[in-house]
Amino acid sequence: MKEIAVKISEKYYSTKPTSITSLGAGFYGCVFLLELKNPPYKIVVKIYFNNELAQKEKRQIEVLSKYTLIPMPKIYHIHIQDYLIPSDVLVMEYIDGVNAGIQTNINKKYVDKIGDQIIDNLLVYHSVVNKEGFGELNADTFVKDWRDYYKIQVTKIHQKAYVMYEDGRISEKTYDIIDEVYRKYDKIFYLPITEACLIHGDYNMWNIMLNKNLTDAIAVIDPYNCQWADAEFDLYQLNNANGKDFSLLERYAERKQLSDNFDIKNSVYELFTEVNHFYDANVDPIHSNIPAQALSLKEKI
Repeated sequence: MKEIAVKISEKYYSTKPTSITSLGAGFYGCVFLLELKNPPYKIVVKIYFNNELAQKEKRQIEVLSKYTLIPMPKIYHIHIQDYLIPSDVLVMEYIDGVNAGIQTNINKKYVDKIGDQIIDNLLVYHSVVNKEGFGELNADTFVKDWRDYYKIQVTKIHQKAYVMYEDGRISEKTYDIIDEVYRKYDKIFYLPITEACLIHGDYNMWNIMLNKNLTDAIAVIDPYNCQWADAEFDLYQLNNANGKDFSLLERYAERKQLSDNFDIKNSVYELFTEVNHFYDANVDPIHSNIPAQALSLKEKI
């Protein structure tokens, strides 16, 4: 992948990078920091394992950036796979900060400030409503009730879970819980959801950058599955990483009333999204939280 990063530098900046540093990898891509001799001097190169994801993320960042209170990286270039560079790539602004999700020594007097910044930003996203209904950002048609739209996703994930069970990647106990949710979908999602809100789709502390003094949130990164959705679809992520240390979910609930069936919905969103990610990425979930998430959901059904 470093070879691809070098080729991107040569293609778009007519120079080899003076240094390349890995910034990490996930289900769908890997990210490098490249230092250059000339402006902009530092760039982030995100290389996707699956093509077409670069265009999707570019669109998501463009839409979210119109409303965000916390900046998102500027996109300098998008590369679509060709015979010389056979991967889709985004070239983005480098924001000099630290990942919020791995910080354990933040001064307590800044915890409230940072937590409020993160939730203020999320509430702004959720205040943006698509009057046409639910769906992908660039969909041709939209669905008026989230329950109808999400049922389609749940059906697909239920089918994926069966394949994973047959392949031995999830246990029978986990599959049975997923199957029970599928059969009881209408009972669980009994309240209408008609406000199609803009969501980030992966809004957790790992995707927030802090300044090096650990006093402010300075960037939001890596949207995934950003769409017009139930605003509460974003909320299970608030407890991931060190989100509980900042009381993110509690801060959100203080500002916006949660639905009466939020608790069980939240667990459904978490489990079904995780199963979908592991299936789509073709990654063995043996060390994942899926079994624990399934057991937690079972107690609420």
